[in-house]
Amino acid sequence: MLRLNTTTGKFEQVEETALKEKKLLERYDLQKAIVSSWDVFKNEIGIPSAYLIGQEINPDPCTQDAMDLLAYDPDESSLIVIELKRDKHKLQLLQALGYAAMVSRWNSETLLSKVQRELNPEFEDLEAILSNTPLNSNVHVVLVAEAFDPEVIITAHWLADNYSVDITALAVQLYQIEGQIFITVDQRYPLRELDEAYEKRGRNREAKPVQDLIDWDEVIPKLTYPFGERGIRLCQRHRDGDPGRGRFGGIRRAYDGFDRITINFRRNYVNLYLKGKFEGDKELLQSKFRTPIEVTSWRDGYSINISNEDQFNDTVKWLKLENGQTLK
Repeated sequence: MLRLNTTTGKFEQVEETALKEKKLLERYDLQKAIVSSWDVFKNEIGIPSAYLIGQEINPDPCTQDAMDLLAYDPDESSLIVIELKRDKHKLQLLQALGYAAMVSRWNSETLLSKVQRELNPEFEDLEAILSNTPLNSNVHVVLVAEAFDPEVIITAHWLADNYSVDITALAVQLYQIEGQIFITVDQRYPLRELDEAYEKRGRNREAKPVQDLIDWDEVIPKLTYPFGERGIRLCQRHRDGDPGRGRFGGIRRAYDGFDRITINFRRNYVNLYLKGKFEGDKELLQSKFRTPIEVTSWRDGYSINISNEDQFNDTVKWLKLENGQTLK
């Protein structure tokens, strides 16, 4: 990593360090930091809608081992096994695959019983989704380490290409700048340019169908904001939506520069999930609302929480939800 000194106009070498050198452990330091800042970490690795189920969860009575972290992706209704290692370890992938195989047999009731509520400020939303949506048996494996042996990446590619196993390998690197520790996250597999293709291949082939167990009329009374029903009815003009997960996926596609815009009706707020980034995108988003809004950045896009009716009215106007015309 290089730092640009704007005073001298020159690049300066940034001191590279390591977890071991700083006496940082994967469980007591790296894992603790991820858990305590889950919203930041999940955005950084590209799973912005994921819920953290918990840490050190036993996947099956047949083993005494525990998964480092377990998360749930409501978009795919699937589990995410996250395995952390300091430095690198050839058996990391095997260990994570074993955990994934075990939890792939879980159902929604089992998963609900494993949720560590103290780590879930939005437990009610998570509980509602899991109570009404069957789990997909496909499991996403995420490996986090400082480096990976070639055998791990080659095996991950073989499993993804031939058996549709959904694997992501993320390399973390530490840097020290003026006494402060900075961390970068680099996706080593799959290449980000191929991420979309591998994601679709891994999650869609032979996936168990996920069907809604409830309809929107059962979702509406659980919403705490007065514009919830109106919002859902407007969205229904354009998409049937997914009431089990409280979402209208891709309600706008290739719209105002964004690849996809999804609307999620959470218990206490409406969430806009936008995929795509471009020059001036944040300024564009702010221009669509009469009052300043908080725009949260994630790896491939942005997320906005709508908490009052004025903001929602601006959303309706921007996305042209009232005209009933289905756009791209």
